[in-house]
Amino acid sequence: MGDEATTQPMLEALLEGQRQLASQIAEMASQIVEMRGAIATISDKQDILAAKIEELAARQVRLEVALVELTREVRDGFDDTNRKIDVLNNRLLTFETRLKRVDDRLHDEIVARTR
Repeated sequence: MGDEATTQPMLEALLEGQRQLASQIAEMASQIVEMRGAIATISDKQDILAAKIEELAARQVRLEVALVELTREVRDGFDDTNRKIDVLNNRLLTFETRLKRVDDRLHDEIVARTR
């Protein structure tokens, strides 16, 4: 009977240890499930951010193309405007030369009449 009295508490202690271990394992399993859910949420957010980054990169490329086109149009506009200014300057210079000739003739005529 002595053996049974010693064995009983020892078995109960082992059983209680197994229960605690099972409880800890169940708690760890629950925490693992929660962590997997959190990881899945983070992964989803990463996918969303990656898609936004790709969208922004594509938009940046479109903006760069538009900027190049706009720069070309502005440069072409400046070139065209400069050509028009040159034409106008040439016409004004020609007109100024004619006015100078008229002025010189009038001056010469005035001088000739006053002599």
